[in-house]
Amino acid sequence: MNMAVESNELDVQLSKATKRAIKFIPLYVAVPVLFGVGFTLSGYAIDWKAFGLGALGWIIALFLRGPIGAAVMRLPQERMKAIMIACSGILEEMTRVVLLALTSFGSAWALSIGQGWAAVEVSYVIIQIIAISSLAGRTDDKAMQAKQMLEATGNLQASPLWGILERIWASAFHIGCTLIVASFPWMVIALVPLHSGMNWAGVWLATKSIRMSSVAIAIVGITLLITGLTLM
Repeated sequence: MNMAVESNELDVQLSKATKRAIKFIPLYVAVPVLFGVGFTLSGYAIDWKAFGLGALGWIIALFLRGPIGAAVMRLPQERMKAIMIACSGILEEMTRVVLLALTSFGSAWALSIGQGWAAVEVSYVIIQIIAISSLAGRTDDKAMQAKQMLEATGNLQASPLWGILERIWASAFHIGCTLIVASFPWMVIALVPLHSGMNWAGVWLATKSIRMSSVAIAIVGITLLITGLTLM
């Protein structure tokens, strides 16, 4: 009976959280739009071919995680999570530098690549928000596990504005990384552990304080964006 009551309370929290998040979807969409407008006003209009290739690059990196996820799915949850976080930096940064090598290392081109990369990640987050809303009321093992993970991270109580800020900092990070490797491809050696480390720190800090997590990601993201823009 207690488990049923606890599950019902979790569903109520989940329902309220997703309803709040869905209301903020226009602000999620505004993140890549405002980056694009800002760069266009600065004299760097979006190259839509590069933008599309950047989005494709992120999707390729995502799909490359599939076989790794399948290989480690039977491991303890914490170990599996650590492996997947470590792989995120490797797969994204290697895909990013290969994409630039196959197309162009030009600064304006790389800027649009980075924007496409960041924009499709925002789209993925929006899809996740909609998908999470369908968990309410479900009692199957996978749904219960997902809801418990969301509760453990504190995401159900956090304001959706933290999610918007995270997309801003993450977008700055991706654009900055793209500009940096466009100028110095060998910098991928440093960006791989930095990327994985930032992801790990963001997840770990979020369980302690969503504010601390946001500040940490903001510092890294803004620093890399400024560095990348300086190198243009």
